[in-house]
Amino acid sequence: MLLDIDQDRACTVQFAAEFLGVTEESVLALIKQGVLPASNINTKPDAQRPRWRILSSDLGRFLLKTRHYVPTDAPKARRAKATQKDYFA
Repeated sequence: MLLDIDQDRACTVQFAAEFLGVTEESVLALIKQGVLPASNINTKPDAQRPRWRILSSDLGRFLLKTRHYVPTDAPKARRAKATQKDYFA
């Protein structure tokens, strides 16, 4: 998917969930919390459910906003030495 504003497209909740690798419920929770911008395209006044659309550029901004950086000079975690049992002794 292109994350270019000039090539923007409206994505469904299902597509956004697949793209982010989460459930649709997680995407809906992000929308409800106001973390992920979305538009309700269901224009019927008596609509039972909203029909959300998320711009691909907003998905890109969400990923950039939630990205974590690991400092390059951070010490590497050391693994504890595994103890081996000698079953044949």
